[in-house]
Amino acid sequence: MIVETTRFGTVEVNDQSVLDMPDGMIGIERCKRFVLLEERPGTAFKWLQSVDDPRIAFVVINPVDFFPDYDIDIPDDQAASLGLKNSSDAAMLTTVTIYPDAGKVTANLVGPIVMNTRTLRAAQVVLSDDRYCTGHVIGAKESVESSPELAKAA
Repeated sequence: MIVETTRFGTVEVNDQSVLDMPDGMIGIERCKRFVLLEERPGTAFKWLQSVDDPRIAFVVINPVDFFPDYDIDIPDDQAASLGLKNSSDAAMLTTVTIYPDAGKVTANLVGPIVMNTRTLRAAQVVLSDDRYCTGHVIGAKESVESSPELAKAA
């Protein structure tokens, strides 16, 4: 499948790698299909690129890479809608905000994206857990500067 993006130009992706998000994400419900793109192999930062709108792309991370104690309870109805029968089929991503002038990068731990790794069905889950907020600091300016594409996004 060919995906047009404003950030990366034309990208070819495997049809079987497209995430299906029937409810979209908060604020952009019209975008239902996304792909994960790597700026470069091995980096913890990835891009969640909309297939439906070339302008929509989010920097995302696996939150456990930065917050090893991050643990959420997925409501039963959402787990069922994702077809999650056991936790080994689940993966999480969190969106990242980059503040280059402040020299910090934050992760939204309140609104993780949970996906079924077998079916690639995904949903943004809104947590009501006081341990988490939308702006958990994950790194310093050096984290952004080590990634040219992330620095451009800031």
